[in-house]
Amino acid sequence: MPNLLVVNLHGLINVPMGTRRAIEELCIGKRFSATVVPDDATTVGTLKLCKDYVAWAPVDHELLASLLKQRARVSMRKKLDSAGLKSLGYKSYEDLASKIIKEGVRYSSLKRLRPYFALSPPRGGFKRSSRRQYGQGGILGENPELPGIIKRMI
Repeated sequence: MPNLLVVNLHGLINVPMGTRRAIEELCIGKRFSATVVPDDATTVGTLKLCKDYVAWAPVDHELLASLLKQRARVSMRKKLDSAGLKSLGYKSYEDLASKIIKEGVRYSSLKRLRPYFALSPPRGGFKRSSRRQYGQGGILGENPELPGIIKRMI
């Protein structure tokens, strides 16, 4: 089952209530927070509801492993380390990434981890407008260039 990487690029200021609820259900209420969700009909419907505030793209194994290694948190300050991985029942970050991608383990269902990744703004800035859809020359909505942007945000 393929997964999608979803990033909130606007925060929740001046967001309509239905869209705000959808973004909060995805667990990406803060600006530059990201999560991994399954690519099914209900999730895609939720993403299309908040397409003016978030960007999403399919996630690959290497990107997810680097996100887990550098940005996964057990608490606000404590990173996910090898002891935390062993307590979850996984051997390495790559093993956890492959379970999420191939076997459909939901990232938000991992009990001891925060359900989102806190990213920083991209180094070098956005090369396209952050207020427009991808098809209109922006970065919002379904964006095939998002993995490159995420690599600069890690």
